[in-house]
Amino acid sequence: MKIKNLFFPLVMSALCGPSLLPAQTTKQVTVNASVAEMLSLTVDASSVTLAFVAADYDANTGLATKTAAKATTFSVSANRAWKLTVRPGDQYFTFTPLGTAQDPRKPVSTLATRTGVAAYAPFSGVTDIPVATGTGGGYSKTGNIIPVDYQMTSALATDPPGAYVLTLTYTLAAQ
Repeated sequence: MKIKNLFFPLVMSALCGPSLLPAQTTKQVTVNASVAEMLSLTVDASSVTLAFVAADYDANTGLATKTAAKATTFSVSANRAWKLTVRPGDQYFTFTPLGTAQDPRKPVSTLATRTGVAAYAPFSGVTDIPVATGTGGGYSKTGNIIPVDYQMTSALATDPPGAYVLTLTYTLAAQ
């Protein structure tokens, strides 16, 4: 029986005494993320050509209107609400004559733009024209792909032969 008495304190010491497992502590880690504002604008074509030919002009009025449907398509990717605007670089087209013609100072108001089925909005001076608005999302989000149409009027009485050039600046900004 003495063996039994020695065994019992040994078992009790193991069960009630200090743990045989390694010590355990806990620590907390806080993860901080910083997400910058992201606005991205791409365009599929950076040049649009409207080529007027004799058959475009109305023989009675001497006017012609040329349209370039979906001539440029913009794609927006953003992580916040956005707006897209366009502004002409000058109040007049730059003119390079064919022959000896004088610069007619063709106003930008003879060029108009639109998206979708909205009415054409003529350019006016160097004022921003709203193109589209949207909320955060990638290119696949509805409304983030924006096809743009252009329409220009030419008059035989005021537009001599030559090249007319106007640079448009599209700006994507947070709203």
